[in-house]
Amino acid sequence: MTDERVVAVTGAGTGIGQAIAAKFGALGWHVAVGGRRVDKLAETAQLVEQSGGSCLAHALDVTDGDSVEAFFAAVESELGTVTGVINNAATARYGPLDDFSPAEIAVEIATKLTGSLFMARRGIQAMRRDVIGGDILFVTSLAAATPWPFHLPYAAASAGVEQAVRTLRLELEGTGIRVLNLRCGETLGTDFATRELETGRAMDANEKWFRMNLLRHTGLMTPDHVADAVVAAVMLPRTHQYSFLEVTPMAPAGPLPETFEAWGAALAEQFASE
Repeated sequence: MTDERVVAVTGAGTGIGQAIAAKFGALGWHVAVGGRRVDKLAETAQLVEQSGGSCLAHALDVTDGDSVEAFFAAVESELGTVTGVINNAATARYGPLDDFSPAEIAVEIATKLTGSLFMARRGIQAMRRDVIGGDILFVTSLAAATPWPFHLPYAAASAGVEQAVRTLRLELEGTGIRVLNLRCGETLGTDFATRELETGRAMDANEKWFRMNLLRHTGLMTPDHVADAVVAAVMLPRTHQYSFLEVTPMAPAGPLPETFEAWGAALAEQFASE
């Protein structure tokens, strides 16, 4: 693999994707950022360039094979062969399955699972063609492994991605292409988390999760924390890899909240101090 890296980041307009792109920019890499909201991508491109990297922002709908192809064609024309694909794009909302429309279910699964496979396929083709090796990294959620009610389509899609990672790693043995999985816990600042807080669905879901012992404390990560883990994974020497990474927030120092009301008060106090 060459020393000069060209990394494509999906869902890069906000949140975790934007933070990942900026971290790669700080390494002086060429970064291609894709997403459906071009105005947000322009903000990310500015951050990447301010950090010291070069950036191409290009419209991308990962659920559309033609859009994926157009994205890679633009990246290869301007930046060179992609040597890293960061599959971060996702959309989700909270609620019981019977409250979802078929279209909502389809878009959550297509964005997280199908879109990741479209991006991985195209990245692998480029890396095989130029015999350069590289990294394909998939961002997933704790919900992929732990039953997480009221988040089911996204959880199912994340579980599918993790199985794809295990299978793809075997397919690509001996090619120099690493397949990485970063599973992350509760993170503040993602698009859908912010939206769900605004709609009130987040607190409804959080109360149910607290009573199911899925939320034991109020620790939260920021997008930068997740981005640091992504960079650590792809910066490993080419002779080895993390077979699996899971990054979760630490519990704040002090006693754990015993009631949901105490949990909410502690969370509000944490927000107020930031």
